[in-house]
Amino acid sequence: MSNREWIILITLSIILIALLHFLTPTDKLLLHQIYERLYYIPIGFAAFRFGWRGGILSAIFAGFTYFPHIFFQWRQADSSFILDQYVEIAVFFVFGFVTGLLGDRLRSEKHRAEKINLALQRAYSELREATDQLIKAERITSLAEMASTVVHEIRNPLSSIKGAIEILEADVSEERMEFARIAKREIERLDNIVQSFFDFSRSKNLDKQKIRIDQVISEVLTLIKEQAELQRVQLSYDFNSDLPSIDADPNQVKQVLLNLAVNSLQAMPDGGNLKFSTFTEAGHVIIEVEDTGGGIPTEITRRIFEPFFSTKQRGLGLGLTIAHKIMTEHNGSIESLNTDTGAKFILRFPT
Repeated sequence: MSNREWIILITLSIILIALLHFLTPTDKLLLHQIYERLYYIPIGFAAFRFGWRGGILSAIFAGFTYFPHIFFQWRQADSSFILDQYVEIAVFFVFGFVTGLLGDRLRSEKHRAEKINLALQRAYSELREATDQLIKAERITSLAEMASTVVHEIRNPLSSIKGAIEILEADVSEERMEFARIAKREIERLDNIVQSFFDFSRSKNLDKQKIRIDQVISEVLTLIKEQAELQRVQLSYDFNSDLPSIDADPNQVKQVLLNLAVNSLQAMPDGGNLKFSTFTEAGHVIIEVEDTGGGIPTEITRRIFEPFFSTKQRGLGLGLTIAHKIMTEHNGSIESLNTDTGAKFILRFPT
């Protein structure tokens, strides 16, 4: 019930009790005593609902409605009896005030308990998130160590095989040359996979310098322009001319943006829009990369930055992991969300 409904209910209750007094003959003393006690019910409700002020106001109203009954109907009664009735009105005030104080105390304790509960829930959520991040960091560290070993063991034999094929090409007939080209392409594909492992495993010293994000984005747009045209993807950049420079490794930042752009293009094989936006917010430079590729399924949103998690048949699942790793090394952050038409990635760099 709303406060207004409570006020109406309490007011009508007091008026009803007063009417019962006036409509009941004075010789029905027991009934009148019962009616007197009934006043405490609306006064108590008012006190618990609105505090001591509500208790006092309801007691005033109850006394105001009860006083005419004493003055007109009991004026022939014994003076001690009349005095008892006035004392009863005084008790209304005491009851309303004390009950109101208790009501205020209960509300205060309830509010305090709710705040404590909310703080505990927030602390639990933060602790759980921190634990998840710690587990993820330990997992990534272990995988990085494994990847480093794999890279070392595979890259050298691959280089030898590639060199041997290049030597054999000189003695291979033209009709078999295509097989040599296929072998070289597959070796290059394997080398790209190994390079992804290498990028994931290495702890590279950042070559931080003052860079302008708009220049890095322009370079990325140039790199993906041809592929975007082939797929009929419209590229756009909402440029902020007042954007401050940031301390970052330009090649690493370019890799993050390129990974996101490539993912977006792969999500729009039949055309769409890919938009880059930049602005500042709370001491950070923000980059938004938004596409119209249908978005990320809700059930996998929490896993997209995990190593080797991919929904693509030929994907390694390291692109977003590497992007997350680079952003963390820059004391920044990366997050994803779905829009009405696709996915949006938000990068935050401290200024």
